This record gives sequence, structure tokens and C-alpha cells, in this order.
Amino acid sequence: MKRKLLFSLIGAIVIFAWQFLSFAIPNFHKSAAAYSPTQDSILNMCQKQGLREGMYFLGQPDPSLSQAEQEVWMEKLEGKPWAVINYHETNSMSMAMNMTRGFLVCFVISFLLYWLFMQQKDQTLSNRLLLSLAVGMIGFFFVPYTNFIWYKTPDIFAHFADGIVPWLILGFIGHKMAQLQTKQP
Repeated sequence: MKRKLLFSLIGAIVIFAWQFLSFAIPNFHKSAAAYSPTQDSILNMCQKQGLREGMYFLGQPDPSLSQAEQEVWMEKLEGKPWAVINYHETNSMSMAMNMTRGFLVCFVISFLLYWLFMQQKDQTLSNRLLLSLAVGMIGFFFVPYTNFIWYKTPDIFAHFADGIVPWLILGFIGHKMAQLQTKQP
């Protein structure tokens, strides 16, 4: 159990550090949070319109319309601009709780990955690297890529790197730690 917890801690640090690099410096995801000089007028307009906190897909028909009316609207919207807005009424720069929750999630993910390593029948380095990579790719395909299919998120290649780099590192570290665990009496 000590080795599982140690790997979980090391894995949490690896994933958390990668996320920092990916989102802060050099910020591979910067294209998904680009600055707009019109931000103040856009935010003022959202506030004046009484937009409630939430995420909105703009460029779709009113869901209260009949199916036939929605289809007519969809034809009118074809080729027109559209947007996704994630609107929040207040800005808070308090990051302590978000970072704590993020680190704890990284810890749990690492714990689960180590558990998967210990379930493998063929415990070679290549199999552990492939298992770890599979976990990263499942995470990538399940949310970032399926969102990209529909919403064309501009940072898809950064998410792809997020699904590869830290997971290969964890696969290597996990293999070495699991080898030590299986050699112990």
C-alpha cells in the first residue's frame, strides 16, 4: 500500500506539473483563451441582456419550437456565425481550492493507474507504457476530442499532448515502482 500511495503522490505531481506547463508556461492551450480587445463591450452586453451564469451555444434554434420549425431555423443558420459562451457573473482569482481539488484528482487518477498496472498479467515496460498511454488516450478521446468534433476547440493538439506526455512518464515510473513491489517478499 505504501508503494501505491507513493506512486499516487509522484503521479499527482507529474500530472499537476504537466498541467501547469500545458496551461501556464509555455501555455499550449493559449488559443482556447485568446484575448479580444472587444471583451469589455461583449461582457457589458451580456450583463445588460441579463444573461444568467451558464454555458450557451449561440447559433441554434429555440428549443421550444416544433421539430419542423427548428429544421427551418437550422437551414437559415447554415453558414452563419456561431459561438459558445461560458458566462460567469463574478470573477474570482482565488485559486487555492481549485488547485487543491485538481491535485487530489491527479492523486486519485494516479492511484487508479497503479492499480491497473498491478492487474496486468504481462508486466513488461512496453505493456505498462501502452496501458498508461491507453488511459491518456481514453481521456483525450472522451472529452476534448468529442468536444472538438462539435465545437472546434482551437487547442485540440495541446489536449492531444496532454493525453500522451504525462501518461508515458507515469507508465515508465509506474513500471519501475511496480517492479520493486513485485520483487519484495
